[in-house]
Amino acid sequence: MRKVYKNFIRSIVAAGCICLLTGCGSVKSYSVTETMVNAEEISEEQFLEILSPEKVVLCQVVEPNEVIAFIQNEKMEEWEDVREIPVQAELQYIIISYEKVTENFWLEKGAPEINIGKYALYEDNGDFYVEDVFEGYSGYCRIPASAGEYIMKVARNGSDILYKNDIFASWGINDFGIENREEAVLKKPDKIFKSENDDGYHLYSAEELAKVSKEQKLEIFDQNSELVCTMKDLGEIADFYNQIKRETWLEIERLPEEKSNICEITIYQLERHTREKNLIENEKLILFEAQNRYYIHDIIPGYSEGIDDMESFYSIPNDIGNYIITTLQLYKRNAV
Repeated sequence: MRKVYKNFIRSIVAAGCICLLTGCGSVKSYSVTETMVNAEEISEEQFLEILSPEKVVLCQVVEPNEVIAFIQNEKMEEWEDVREIPVQAELQYIIISYEKVTENFWLEKGAPEINIGKYALYEDNGDFYVEDVFEGYSGYCRIPASAGEYIMKVARNGSDILYKNDIFASWGINDFGIENREEAVLKKPDKIFKSENDDGYHLYSAEELAKVSKEQKLEIFDQNSELVCTMKDLGEIADFYNQIKRETWLEIERLPEEKSNICEITIYQLERHTREKNLIENEKLILFEAQNRYYIHDIIPGYSEGIDDMESFYSIPNDIGNYIITTLQLYKRNAV
């Protein structure tokens, strides 16, 4: 019964209707075996995104006909449940679906105006797997090679990237806050599905970090660009991530003009698509202080030709800024 239920949910997700805790919007339900869909059955108020493992948006699937093609080529009726994803499988892409909730039943119950669903695509020597989550339960599937290759091709082809809040505004939804609440979480260099503590914050573990990169490194430099701290133990890095609570960061347009550089945190992961164990820079966080407030300049390098670095700016809670400074000072004292 559980398997049938999960397959039904996947068919809904495939249609872009993410029935997590809130239920479905205006898209019709599809049978598990149905592979062909019509434009009339696809809501125009939905779209998909494909992100890199570094959480950079590479492609958006917005037009209804493109959404239909994506659904058909995923071939969800051929997905096969598996107990787990092979440990050596590498995370390739993250697929996210957005859809406007239109039924008053769910809106009156406090559902958000937009349903958001995501699953991760993994590859292991030509075999493809996905991980999805429903109501806190992770599900794993092996999918047809043709489906995995199709998703890889769409991602590699890329597309123009539209500002999501502009898309939501065209649906009549303003100030949904997706850039602040959802993308801040997605920029974390870790596995996308994590447990939560009692406060609702995402918790990291060494096992989860290893899913993305079996070897990682975190370095902290002081304001004089002197290396103060090096973390290589995944458990220690996970503890650090748990303390800085990225989902509490507020994205802002720019940093204050008058500010002081406190420290720089550089995060490294194994280079992808190579057998050589080369650690390369995956992200850089620069901590600033201005008028007793703390700010972060977040830089994700754009390694591919023609892709610029992705830069974001955040205002962060003072307790997190103080934690980073305390960590810096502690390592400095231990080095003496």
